[in-house]
Amino acid sequence: MKRRYQQVLVEIGKKVKIKPLYVFANCPKLIFKEFISAIKENLGKGVEIIQIYSQKESIYNLFSSQDFFSRKGKIIVLDFELFFPSQSQIHEIQKICQKFNNSTESVVAIRSEKKSINKVILDLASSLQSYWWISYEVSDIISILKSRFPEIRIMEDAEEILYQIAQTEIDLEVILHKAMLYAFPRKYIVKDDILKVLPPDFSFPFKKVAIDILSGKINSLLLLRDEDPNYVLSALYPYVFSFIKLKTEAEVYRSLKKFQIEAEFRTSEIDGIIKSMRKVKSSEIAKKFTFTLLKSRGGLFSPLFYLLDFVKDFSKD
Repeated sequence: MKRRYQQVLVEIGKKVKIKPLYVFANCPKLIFKEFISAIKENLGKGVEIIQIYSQKESIYNLFSSQDFFSRKGKIIVLDFELFFPSQSQIHEIQKICQKFNNSTESVVAIRSEKKSINKVILDLASSLQSYWWISYEVSDIISILKSRFPEIRIMEDAEEILYQIAQTEIDLEVILHKAMLYAFPRKYIVKDDILKVLPPDFSFPFKKVAIDILSGKINSLLLLRDEDPNYVLSALYPYVFSFIKLKTEAEVYRSLKKFQIEAEFRTSEIDGIIKSMRKVKSSEIAKKFTFTLLKSRGGLFSPLFYLLDFVKDFSKD
């Protein structure tokens, strides 16, 4: 069942009978932690959270060793992005959750973000009405992150960097904690504090940056190195002409289906692109992007200067 993360948070936070199994698909780690906190609060005081990684041991024995079958309250976490159970372990999970549905105050919580979930687990969670495919925005993750570090102020330039990092595999909590230590004794974090603590091999998702530009989500670009604007321009090149092509087709045929835009850009996050298509003129965009490419190669200023000027056309009013 597809649900907004806030709706799921409200539902699992209700003081109702706890389910023995919760399954969250398409679920980032930070949002999963919010769900675990809500389940823990619902179970009451003295709840332990235990994460399991081993594929070799019997799930029943593992659960028994953690006192899962007592009435003390345990949350067993199975993060499918870190650990995927064997087929025999999956069937053990199924039998345990079915058998102890009414006799334990402990919970099995499963998270998956990109990996598939076994049909046996999905069917069981669906029958318990405790399976959700999580819908969220990157801004939701940033809001959660801020709530976890209330003592520090995240400045606007730092927030833009976090927005981009949130779309990679980097652990945002770890990065922000390191940035906070780097910034000490200041009570605020700026862009450079975050950049200083990123792994040396980190690279921004330039294709995603390009789509965010066309969607109006980015109205300034705070990039790491001098060559980064060129990477963004290279990613933008095919997308700009896809944008012009689709906008022209829409004007000629008086219609454009959402699936056409999704297929062209290979993303389902197209609401911003649709708004931009209504806002900008394709002839102007073609001229300005050509100018941007030419000037970025041989102009007097850095490529970032010309790229920022192009971004202004798409930035939100």
